[in-house]
Amino acid sequence: MFGRLLCVLVLAAAMLICDIPKFKIAAPRDRVVYGALFVVLAYLSFLFISSIHGPNVDSVFNLLAAPAKQIIQWLDPAKSLS
Repeated sequence: MFGRLLCVLVLAAAMLICDIPKFKIAAPRDRVVYGALFVVLAYLSFLFISSIHGPNVDSVFNLLAAPAKQIIQWLDPAKSLS
């Protein structure tokens, strides 16, 4: 657990060091998007550090798999030729 925490802290520090100067001059809309992505990053980092099997990115992709297959079937060029 300590190794995972150290890894996340090093990566987050590197990210923030590079992004803080750009964040200061960014537009308000860009700041909101960055903040939303940071919240998602913090949640996924918490799951990684604590080894909890909660909802993660795979869960979102699994939710979108059925609608994606439906869209592919609608747009299938082989079916549109007949």
